[in-house]
Amino acid sequence: MSEHEHNFNKFLSLEKEKQERIINAAMKEFLVGYKKASTDNMVREAGISKGLLFHYFGTKERLYDFLIDYAIDTLQREYLDLINLFQKDILDSIWQLSLLKQDLSMRLPSVFDFMTSVYANLSAESKPANEKLIRFKQIQTTTMADVYAHADLSLFREDIDAKAAMEIIGWALTGFAESKITGIPLEQIGKISRENYDLYVEELKKILGIFRLCFYKN
Repeated sequence: MSEHEHNFNKFLSLEKEKQERIINAAMKEFLVGYKKASTDNMVREAGISKGLLFHYFGTKERLYDFLIDYAIDTLQREYLDLINLFQKDILDSIWQLSLLKQDLSMRLPSVFDFMTSVYANLSAESKPANEKLIRFKQIQTTTMADVYAHADLSLFREDIDAKAAMEIIGWALTGFAESKITGIPLEQIGKISRENYDLYVEELKKILGIFRLCFYKN
């Protein structure tokens, strides 16, 4: 075992409250972006020494890399693993996904804010972290493909191409999501997205209703 692994294991052996205090402080600071994030601010927020932070993680990049792993594991467990892949109504599936994400944003705000801002700044100066994010996006894409694969096409009107309609739904929802973060400062993206999630859900409900009227049988 290397010295770095040994010291990192010391962090993992800390009491949970202290671990979470350090993690939340680091995630909060990284909202300004990887390059601008200050380890001085992190240790001040966490109530530990700077030497101790680097003792546990070695470098700023390793800390960021760890936070990405931590956030991805959390999202996998608290979001992706809870998705019902066998829901037949694709519009109901999308609605349930939005509710799962809303619940996640309320229960784990630091993870939600951190990952939202990280995705908005995928070109951060940490290549390992970017590679992890790209792989996780591929997992999300595969999960959504499974959701779409189980959609009941017989719910769609017979005079339209059901698969083309589902593509239109996907494009529209991607554009809708992106419109909610356009022009927002990087460090505010997660917080604003989370605080306005109720409005987002209400708008999404209306959009799904329009899709149901346009594409589904009566």
